[in-house]
Amino acid sequence: MFSFSKNPKSTYQDEELLEGFQKSGKLPWLSMLFDRYLEMVYGVCLKYLKNQVEAEDAVMAIFEELIEKAKNHNIDSFRPWLYVLTRNYCLQFLRKQQRKPIDAFDPHRMYFTAELHPLVENYEENPNLKNLQTCLDQLNTQQKACIEQFYYQDKSYKEISEESGIPLGRVRSFIQNGRRNLKMCLDKNAMNE
Repeated sequence: MFSFSKNPKSTYQDEELLEGFQKSGKLPWLSMLFDRYLEMVYGVCLKYLKNQVEAEDAVMAIFEELIEKAKNHNIDSFRPWLYVLTRNYCLQFLRKQQRKPIDAFDPHRMYFTAELHPLVENYEENPNLKNLQTCLDQLNTQQKACIEQFYYQDKSYKEISEESGIPLGRVRSFIQNGRRNLKMCLDKNAMNE
């Protein structure tokens, strides 16, 4: 468990500590600054992750991320910037936790995965796969490429972004919109059967 000091032993302003770190690259500057907001960072992590151990680990990971990001970012107001960095870290952590391959399968159908696998010999006879492929083909090029890389090649948003040159936010948007369009298409096809 972290111990929080209410009055960090520094008379420097946040901007001075940040500037000291950015100019020298020495961690004591950044450590003093981070210590001021340690309680806030831990509180945000605990709020989102709802687990003391994971929250403590997240605080350490955020500090490591801060070391890299504080070097290159133009930070006007440190406290709100750190809050956003912390929140985004927690949300990304939660997304990764939810993206386990087993979550994509219905446990009651696990015994039937062979008939749903794209490489099975009776691919043409399987209406579920034919519908999925038909709906995939109806997506726009970027949505289809992002969906295929994310689900079939198990690539992260960041990997897709780096390989394709598409900004990370756009990759996320293409996947979310592509999923929504696929669901609507599959639902429509199911109603027509």
